[in-house]
Amino acid sequence: MIMSPDRVAQCAQLAMLFELSSSPKPGNIDRCHDFSDIGFHHFLVSAVSAYPVFRKAAQGRGSAGSLILEAVAAWSDWDLHSNTHFGSLVLMIPLALAAGRSRNLETNVAEVMEESTVQDAVDFYRAFQLAGARVAEVGKFSLKDPKSAAELCRSKRTLRDLMRLSEGHDLIAREWSTNYERSFRLSGRLAELVARHGLNEGVVRGYLEALAEVPDSLVLAKFGQETARHVSIRAGEVLQDVAVIQMAAQMDRDLLLEDINPGSTADLIAASLFISLLRDLRF
Repeated sequence: MIMSPDRVAQCAQLAMLFELSSSPKPGNIDRCHDFSDIGFHHFLVSAVSAYPVFRKAAQGRGSAGSLILEAVAAWSDWDLHSNTHFGSLVLMIPLALAAGRSRNLETNVAEVMEESTVQDAVDFYRAFQLAGARVAEVGKFSLKDPKSAAELCRSKRTLRDLMRLSEGHDLIAREWSTNYERSFRLSGRLAELVARHGLNEGVVRGYLEALAEVPDSLVLAKFGQETARHVSIRAGEVLQDVAVIQMAAQMDRDLLLEDINPGSTADLIAASLFISLLRDLRF
């Protein structure tokens, strides 16, 4: 049975809100603290502003790139001018497109990825610039180079082609390149953790497990490989402690002091929660 567009959009919005409010999620904004330049309420606004775009995606209106751009552009309607959910939108809008189709979600996601176009890539570049997002530097088709969009058109590179160039160092690009293999796996793990520990602790533990498993690409882009690896090791150590939540809170305080923000892992958790909710997660 096909889920209604409203239900798909509700699941997407709820996934963003569950990820956002879970605490303590080391290094990320949550309901207990803000950053100096952006707050919890800005992320609430971002999640709410995305609802019409998720609904439109579930109706099959628009493509991945145009919808990502539309969702980022909607921030300014609410006087929001800082990057909040860019990575989450890049992951979740294709899932919303897939959820509106008649076959199973994994098959539909693979179709959405294959349908990616050159215009999607151009729109993605525009959305990236508008959001003020951060990624690791690459030698070709750099998101920071204003000439890259024209080069994409000349070379006929689709958005998925672009993602494949970055899959080795970027968590979000890797999901696009692998038909969301890790997100689907994490969605099942989150369902198990939420059933065992409750919603908040289950999401926190899922976040820590994901961070321990693979270094965060936003941390890698800002601080380098050694720091990203150290943060992953620390997350693994927190999970080994009997007092996981208390140790996660201490890790959170330490990362905040160093301005270390594993935001790509948070985006991955939001996408995985979206899949779990589409599959009737009980909380």
